[in-house]
Amino acid sequence: MLISRKALLLSVREVAESDLFLSLLSPSYGRFSAVAKGGRRSIRRFVNKLEAGHLLRIHLRWGKKGLAPVVEAADLLWAPERWRKDPRAFALAGYFLELCERSCPPAEGREVFPLLLHSLRLLEGQGASLLLASFFELRLLGLLGWAPELDRCLGCGGPLRRGGALFPEKGGILCPSCSGEGGFELSARSLALLRYLVRLSPTKLSRVRPQAESLNQISRALRTFLKVVLDQDIKALKVLEALESPGEEAP
Repeated sequence: MLISRKALLLSVREVAESDLFLSLLSPSYGRFSAVAKGGRRSIRRFVNKLEAGHLLRIHLRWGKKGLAPVVEAADLLWAPERWRKDPRAFALAGYFLELCERSCPPAEGREVFPLLLHSLRLLEGQGASLLLASFFELRLLGLLGWAPELDRCLGCGGPLRRGGALFPEKGGILCPSCSGEGGFELSARSLALLRYLVRLSPTKLSRVRPQAESLNQISRALRTFLKVVLDQDIKALKVLEALESPGEEAP
């Protein structure tokens, strides 16, 4: 049976002598895997199509139960240009793709597809930025049900008017009275930025001009929070951080 699905290609891995193992995210099915038989050699069917970050309409043939479907053909719906020339944009795109692949179990993640596609298109149009990275991280946490409470202290339940500290291992934010030492400091301004990003439409992100200190605070906190909830290192994050220079804003 041949089925067609729109999907974003999350990763490509070489298997056997000429096959490709694909990890994809679909708005209708969530994350799934497929095999492109002879994908490394078939110029007519797959040339310049099977690359991570591409939006495809993929035509699949299902075989035996429990086996990954076979890719018969793929139509390229959208492909970025900026990433090929901009190392920071390429690294940030890889970070987004890996986060989605690691956080979405098989057949889940339908709700993540629009966020990923919007973010990749923003990256293509506006380039890499710390704000875009933090927006994606925060919204991904929310979609997966992992986002910390931003209005109330995890300890006493009181309002976080004076800021607080994020404790990834505890899964939330403690107010100054409850936090003691440790955690990732979040000023009142940083918490206000997080609350704003939770509600913000992706199309309006380019209008936001937050203070660098607030951006750096929420970036450090969100990246560590993601590592803890995923319980694993994110390989693409190491590449991203390697491109950052001392005293320079992260992309």
